[in-house]
Order: sequence, then structure tokens, then C-alpha cells
Amino acid sequence: MKVKRIELEGRAGRVAIEREGDNIRIDSIIRDPGKEQAWLTRVVSSKQLVHADASENELWSLAQVIQRRCDGVRGTNGDIDDYYRELQRFAD
Repeated sequence: MKVKRIELEGRAGRVAIEREGDNIRIDSIIRDPGKEQAWLTRVVSSKQLVHADASENELWSLAQVIQRRCDGVRGTNGDIDDYYRELQRFAD
């Protein structure tokens, strides 16, 4: 089984993580009072995430970016870990 798409939301924004063939696309929406800003956060190769060492570093880096976009502040390792666990669903 492969996860195709998940959406995560925090108080400052939300992200959609979607598998597109061999790539994983991460789009985010940042809430600003009175407006929203759409961002393409990153596109990464799902094949790259299969390799253990590379995937751990890449997934953690992505989790940090996503956590900050969703929560609006730099989080602790525990905060980031929540997003990291969701990203692991795509490392198959």
C-alpha cells in the first residue's frame, strides 16, 4: 500500500503532501490576517527517500519546514517529530 496524499493543518497554515509518480510534492498555504499565501514548498524524489541515511536527513529537513509553515513558529524536536512520522508514510 502506498499513501497518495495527506493534508496537515496547524494554527498558522496547512500543507498538502502528494505523490506524483516518482516525486513527492509538498504545497503549503500560510495564513496571514486577511489573506492566504500559497507556496510550493518542495518536490523530492520518492526514490531518494528509500535510502536509509539520505531519507532520515531529508525527511527530518522536510518535517522542520512543514512544522514551521503549519505552526508559524520554530518547534521543538517533539513538535517536528509529529510531522516527521507523517512524512515517513511516503518513504516506501
